[in-house]
Amino acid sequence: MVIVLVANNFHADGDISDFSVKDFAEKLSNRGHKIRIITYDDELTGQKNRENSYEIFHVLKLKLPLASLFCRREYKLSAMNINKALSGANVVHICQPSILGKKVYKAAKRSAIPAVAGFYNEPENIIRWLFYRNFSHIHCLSKSVAAQLRAHGYKAWLHVISNEQDSPENSVRRMEIMYSSLSGKRDKNEYAKGLLFKLFSRLFYTCFAIPLMKFWMHVVLGARIRGKENLKGLRSAVTVCNHVHFLDSVMVALALFPRKATFPTFTKNIKSLWPGKIVRILGGVPIPENISEVKTFFNEMEFLLRKNHIVHLFPEGIVRPYDTCLRSFKKGAFYLAAQARVPIVPMIITFEPPKRVYRLIRKKPVMTLHVGKPIEPVDTEPREDAQHRMKVIYKRMNSFAKRNIEQMP
Repeated sequence: MVIVLVANNFHADGDISDFSVKDFAEKLSNRGHKIRIITYDDELTGQKNRENSYEIFHVLKLKLPLASLFCRREYKLSAMNINKALSGANVVHICQPSILGKKVYKAAKRSAIPAVAGFYNEPENIIRWLFYRNFSHIHCLSKSVAAQLRAHGYKAWLHVISNEQDSPENSVRRMEIMYSSLSGKRDKNEYAKGLLFKLFSRLFYTCFAIPLMKFWMHVVLGARIRGKENLKGLRSAVTVCNHVHFLDSVMVALALFPRKATFPTFTKNIKSLWPGKIVRILGGVPIPENISEVKTFFNEMEFLLRKNHIVHLFPEGIVRPYDTCLRSFKKGAFYLAAQARVPIVPMIITFEPPKRVYRLIRKKPVMTLHVGKPIEPVDTEPREDAQHRMKVIYKRMNSFAKRNIEQMP
């Protein structure tokens, strides 16, 4: 890959105390990548270092804010060097917030080159927030820094990669994986195809799938949804429900419409003909079978939540048709909500004997989906928050299920 690193003063390690840009560039170069450096240092402009491992491009540092108005020639030369450095690049890594970083980011955006910013133990303030809010991906060196950014409302995908978290070799390898995932989105034709696919998928979902499923669930099966008013004004959330029917995900999708949720599920459920086709239409995504990939998967789900999406999970895990008792919960859904600092919306499906005309056409119980009120985060510590909300939600859903059993004839 062609990787462009941006640092204010490369030969002083970018003036960054905890991240050596020079060492990082050498490690990437030793692994076969072509490294280009954009920096203010003008002594080695366009030259390679002694080991010929990376190329340096100089950008003129204008000390006065309006100096570019009077130094047009120098300003154009700097822009030419930036464009030359970005030519054919796969990804840009901006190591610190600065005027140079902002300038390179704009040039990369015009060229459709993905960019990642580094936040390296610097105190948060409004100036840095204005810089980092442009990025969808931010590299951090510790979980404490990532937690600080989350507390300040950052919605970007935070990549915590450092030698403290892992060995130096694994850290570089994980950075390569991050760069590869970003550079894979660069092709404009693929991007356009992706937009068209999303458009047609949304039209199919809204104009065909939802009306068909609504007719089948409400008219044919007699299913009902109650408490939908609790979803008004909801932006980002994790929704949870008991897993008691093969079509309970359809009920949840109808309750959330016009919003389209993401349904993490087992790979076998996606690949199967029934109900795999319906799960894919509803927004089902396969959970990785490899344990090492699960963490990355949950990071992606957290990123979706930060972008005001809704993620639905069945904390009971395995479906048990027409089960009226609430089973024990797994922690994944609640930990995900705690990490993303989003509310959890409890839902529960109850059953009752068919009434009126449905007594003639159905022998099995009729479903009713009850939507509860969102439960906001209660603790800044993710583990404490996850445990507390899991206990509260289980207690409420369990008591509701028991009351429904007592009321059944």
